[in-house]
Amino acid sequence: MSAKLNKTNKTKSSPEPQIRNAADFKSIYVNFAQTAASPTDITLGVGEAGPTQTGVVEVEMKARLVMAPMQAKIMLGMLFHIIRQYEGQFGKIEIPALVSSQLTAAIPGASELDSKASTEGD
Repeated sequence: MSAKLNKTNKTKSSPEPQIRNAADFKSIYVNFAQTAASPTDITLGVGEAGPTQTGVVEVEMKARLVMAPMQAKIMLGMLFHIIRQYEGQFGKIEIPALVSSQLTAAIPGASELDSKASTEGD
């Protein structure tokens, strides 16, 4: 009986969210991201990068997400988890060396996401 009470209490205090798409919801493809931070917000700008006829890479910014630092950290954990699942099913995601070295230098723990770093010493 106490298990039922705990389940009932949990349901009342943390119900599952009802998720629906907004009328203007759309899916977009992105292959470029830019980040910024302030004491109150983390910003993630996303866009699509591609070469122009002159060979210069041009980025068309598609959207900007602004969130509280706590929500950004939760999202980081969610992305880390889904990448682990993806790699478990499809194999390691190769990150180009230049990008990998920039990530590793800028983000503590980023080497865990770098397939090159995780396979060294095998």
